[in-house]
Amino acid sequence: MIKNLIIVAIGGGVGSALRYLLQETLHKQIESFEPYGTFVVNILGCLLLGLLAGFAEQEKLLSSSMNLLLISGFCGGFTTFSTFAFQSHNLFLSSKPIQAILYIGLSIIVGLLAAYFGYKLTKG
Repeated sequence: MIKNLIIVAIGGGVGSALRYLLQETLHKQIESFEPYGTFVVNILGCLLLGLLAGFAEQEKLLSSSMNLLLISGFCGGFTTFSTFAFQSHNLFLSSKPIQAILYIGLSIIVGLLAAYFGYKLTKG
């Protein structure tokens, strides 16, 4: 159990750090990109999770430790539902309901499609 917690913590730390770097890079490139940095990170995370889930199913290409490191740890740390929820809330508070609805709708739809596409890529 302790070994598994350490594996998840390492993956989560790396995923969180990479999320931060990517969001900051996007924010510096386009000043008004704040909620969209989270959008890009979450969509990439959905795609990666779909790929990893597909690989994990294929004749156990990923060990249980790698599943914990990459899926629970890295993807869990890389993607962020709480930031997505808070940014959506702030868009509504900033009197930007159309932008909030688009952000929420596209995050869900594109996220599901990215996870599906990632999974299907592993099936040949």
